[in-house]
Amino acid sequence: MDAKRNETLEGIKVTPKTTPIKLLLSTIAGGFAMWVVGGLWHNLILSIFDNNAQAHHDGLVIVLISYFVLAFLMAYLFLLSYQEHKSVISEGLKTGVLVGILWVFPHGLAMAGTHDTSIVYEIKNTLYHMIEQGIGGVIIAFIMVKRNK
Repeated sequence: MDAKRNETLEGIKVTPKTTPIKLLLSTIAGGFAMWVVGGLWHNLILSIFDNNAQAHHDGLVIVLISYFVLAFLMAYLFLLSYQEHKSVISEGLKTGVLVGILWVFPHGLAMAGTHDTSIVYEIKNTLYHMIEQGIGGVIIAFIMVKRNK
């Protein structure tokens, strides 16, 4: 077995394809991409379909930081679960969709129960986040498995 496959980076299995630089780049690229997709959806597209939706620009830096944290967690989960014989796109989507569900749905159900929000809305919101985090997961996956030249 290749000696490099046994190296670890604080508990993360490091292969010849995964380096701390790739972890950082995938965190930045994935987080920024999800932030942009979220901004486009919530500030431009959603208002076309929902007259009650309004663009909001408060706290964008904090939102960006939260997406970087989310992207780092996604990259870490991707490293733990990636199987080389599978498609990078499907593995990235799997990570992103799972995180989209785990991040939004339980909280949404709690809000539906405690603040009387619509469960249908919470399901739609979860579906949206499965797409948003799915996009981020694919970007993270491509960076994490890109071969060095």
